[in-house]
Amino acid sequence: MNFYDLVVVGGGPAGSSTAFHASKRGLKVLILEKKKVPRFKLCAGCISERISPYLPAGWEKLVLNRISSGVLGYAGTESFEVPAEEPIAYIIDRVEFDTFLLEKAQQEGAHLLQECEFFYLEKEGARYRISTSKGVFYADHLVGSDGFYSKVATLLGYKKKKFFKALEFFTEGALFHKVLIDIGIVKRGYAWIFPKGNNLSVGIVCNGDYELTKTLKDYAEKRGIKNITKIYGWYIPYAESNEDVFYGKERILLTGDAANLTDPLLGEGIYYAFWSGKVAVDALVLSPSHPTGNYKTLLKDLVSELVYAGKIARLGYRFQKVAYRMAKKGALRTYYGLLKGNMSYKELFLKGWLDFLKEFAYNYVWR
Repeated sequence: MNFYDLVVVGGGPAGSSTAFHASKRGLKVLILEKKKVPRFKLCAGCISERISPYLPAGWEKLVLNRISSGVLGYAGTESFEVPAEEPIAYIIDRVEFDTFLLEKAQQEGAHLLQECEFFYLEKEGARYRISTSKGVFYADHLVGSDGFYSKVATLLGYKKKKFFKALEFFTEGALFHKVLIDIGIVKRGYAWIFPKGNNLSVGIVCNGDYELTKTLKDYAEKRGIKNITKIYGWYIPYAESNEDVFYGKERILLTGDAANLTDPLLGEGIYYAFWSGKVAVDALVLSPSHPTGNYKTLLKDLVSELVYAGKIARLGYRFQKVAYRMAKKGALRTYYGLLKGNMSYKELFLKGWLDFLKEFAYNYVWR
């Protein structure tokens, strides 16, 4: 029979992080990846510099663009730029990035089974019986890292309630070392133009009810982009409270998008995918019989980040002109500290609260 200490469902960043750290800790690990690797993955591909300590050695060779300047726009008609002294983010290609991460997990000893669809699981004695398109496997523990449409989360009774919809297309053009984000386009969300090597990624993300394809096309034309190619779409879950997080049950844990561990302000998920993968392994090793309780405890700092990011998002997206004015007066440069890992969302929220009240009063009370 095929027995493992841990079966990881999903070979994206969350699954690779889980498998990498579990294998390093001496666990026998199997990764079930639904598609053949390398495989196409929709993502703007922007990762903040704060992720660096979590990544395996050698990741730098995958960087397409080092971002050292940010441009914030409002309604696609005005903008300002704030250079940074050091890189604050990196653009990667998810095909290469995900393949690299899986290779690193395998180098630590994890087994990878490609083109293998997870069907269901059930308790059988002291282990879990895991049924897949390529046979049955047994494991002491299972981690669901299978993204937005997580089958593992569904089997545990979870249902997605909070999520963004994102659209993206790729076209010619160059930004090289800067990114452009526009607020004031949709009520809760933003539009972006990011470099992608020597080309561009143009997209929009929001959680409102919009004709999003038309909105994206109008935005692109407003920013002078005429060649609009095939538009791709996907969903991004997010959490802004402890109740929004899908932790798992018994000896089954959830990480990354499967657990809704995504930034509710900008929709960044890769950083939290890596963080949650490592924490999940820590919880399994510390308390193999009852890891869920430890997982919740060890995730407190991560969830706190999402809660405060949610507070900023609710204020910033409701009062976008105020947010734009604050950013222009220094809040964007302060935000760079978070992207570099030098401050938390809680610190950012507390630091900006008084400034927000002043700008709010100026825009909505005194005028």
